Amino acid sequence: MRIRSYLALLVFACLLGAYTMEQVLAYRFTSVQILAEKHNESLLWAKDLQRIENTASQYLISSDLVIGSGNTYLIFGAKNIGDSLANELAIIEASNQFPSLKPKIQEAQSSVSNINKILDTIADIPSNKLEQSLSKLLIEYDPVSLKLSRNIQILSKETSTFIKQESLFLSEQKQGMKQISWITRLVFFLLIIILWWWANYRICKPLNGLVKSSNGVLSGHKFDAPDKAPKEIIELSNDFKHLTENLFHQASHDPLTELKNRRAFEFNLNRIIEDYTYCYFLCFVDLDYFKTINDTCGHAAGDDILIKVASILNNNVSQKDIVARLGGDEFAILIKDSSVNNTLETANKIREGIHSLTYYHDGDTLHLSASIGIAKKQNNTTTTELLHSADVACSLAKSEGRNTVHVYDESDEKDAIEQIDILPIHQVNNALDNNHFVLYKQDIIALQSDSTGQYFEILLRMKSTDGKIISPAKFFPTIERYRLSSRIDIWVINAVFQHFFTHQEHLQNVYKVSINISGHSMNDGELERFLVDKIENGHIPPEKLNFEITETVAITNMKHARSFIDKVNSLGCSFALNDFGSGHSSFTNLKELPTQTLKINGSIISNMMDNSLDYIAVKSICDLAKAANQDVIAKYVEDEATKDALQQLGVNYAQGYYFSKPTELR
Repeated sequence: MRIRSYLALLVFACLLGAYTMEQVLAYRFTSVQILAEKHNESLLWAKDLQRIENTASQYLISSDLVIGSGNTYLIFGAKNIGDSLANELAIIEASNQFPSLKPKIQEAQSSVSNINKILDTIADIPSNKLEQSLSKLLIEYDPVSLKLSRNIQILSKETSTFIKQESLFLSEQKQGMKQISWITRLVFFLLIIILWWWANYRICKPLNGLVKSSNGVLSGHKFDAPDKAPKEIIELSNDFKHLTENLFHQASHDPLTELKNRRAFEFNLNRIIEDYTYCYFLCFVDLDYFKTINDTCGHAAGDDILIKVASILNNNVSQKDIVARLGGDEFAILIKDSSVNNTLETANKIREGIHSLTYYHDGDTLHLSASIGIAKKQNNTTTTELLHSADVACSLAKSEGRNTVHVYDESDEKDAIEQIDILPIHQVNNALDNNHFVLYKQDIIALQSDSTGQYFEILLRMKSTDGKIISPAKFFPTIERYRLSSRIDIWVINAVFQHFFTHQEHLQNVYKVSINISGHSMNDGELERFLVDKIENGHIPPEKLNFEITETVAITNMKHARSFIDKVNSLGCSFALNDFGSGHSSFTNLKELPTQTLKINGSIISNMMDNSLDYIAVKSICDLAKAANQDVIAKYVEDEATKDALQQLGVNYAQGYYFSKPTELR
């Protein structure tokens, strides 16, 4: 039944109760009113009877004088009084106020008639016979007059008794009316209470149950829908139950991959941390170069990758295991009741499945891989320690070359302790927001000809709150991990242009300024637009600008890198391919990138005097650069012997502590 039906019944019951109360009170009031009117008529009747009593007294006195003393002249007056008395008795008889007194009234009427007959008889007696006749008539008159007097007295007495009884009954009825009035009100009030209880049981109680269930849902309990309630409340409960289930699902699952989210995963992790019955393993899965593919192929392709990765994770674990997307390209798996070997086998299947994902974009083949860290839950392990162990293992998997699975061991803590020196993300963001970064420079020296001006590379340092300079080794891992490369590159480029806008006189002695650009930033359209705007509207001649890009990152998206370089080259700037020789396809990919300079990987330069293979590699790079008509820069030059060897090999420029250490750009 619907709520409106309950309300209709409630209103109808209230109206019926009110109507019944009104009818009862009205009936009692009418009854008392009728009794009161009848009592008033009785009082009027009593007054009439009192008047009749006075009239009867006068009538009897007049009659006594006529019959007892022979005063015949009083006969006419006495008869008139008698006729008046008879009329009054007839009137009260007709009113029928007290039916039980009717015989007495009739007897009184008969007595008046008899007395009048005696008076008529006396009026007809001659005067000489009057005295003698009166004696006889007196004998006849005395019983009749006595009877009339007694009847009138009886009427007065009986009437007084009846009136007292009526008055008492009327008083009782009035008092009873008050009691009935209060009883009726009390019954109506009880009816209202019963109706309220009924409405509360049928409507309010289910609503309160709905509120209680809602509060329980907020506390994490299951929603309980009432089974006995108005139709609207049941429908509302079912809709609310469906809504809460959807909200719970949305609150605990990632909308894209339908995996559990970080909140739900941490809830499950906290729940099993005290479970010593089974053996648990926590796996961190971090996708390698996902942002590059996401920025290159678009977010639709990135979403497709994440969905496919989620499918790979689900297909390689059992139903009792928990798979979650922690955010971005990071996933976690909580494996229940497994051994180290089985967990490692599962992780490798996942790694191979992810590595098999291949994307094609504008002729380029893009490969995906994943770094996976595994940590076992020990009996005394806390949630924080387990998460930390898995994160350390994942970081070590990345440092081992990516596309690797690493199982955490206590010996890994040494590497973890070293990572403590890496700055947290909030300090890096704070430095960006408050310009706590500082530009440094390191000279690049010409080896084959005299210098035509200053040639230096722009380096980045960071100032701590106490003014100390922080090494890039402490903040660059954070920048790369949290994808801040684009913001950093924009800040550096803007700071360089501001510096030379303020010190335009320095530009006269500058041959070239070399600025590093992250490979990830090259995929950022915002950086490209910013850089083009600065070059076109800045105060640094484009030919004085050289941008260094890292080879290993550039070749992950060769076509996009080539497009970026072509666009900036067209404005008059030049490019250097940094860390050349570190990639597996350096020589074959050189022709794909329109750069003007090759910057040899520092690890090759630092070992070339002790390792013949490195020396041959440097010589090969020099020959290749000459064939490609590109200059060569060698970095990490630490001594004169290395400098001389590089000079003999035809290296155009050198950079390292042998020539100068980095200094602040002033």
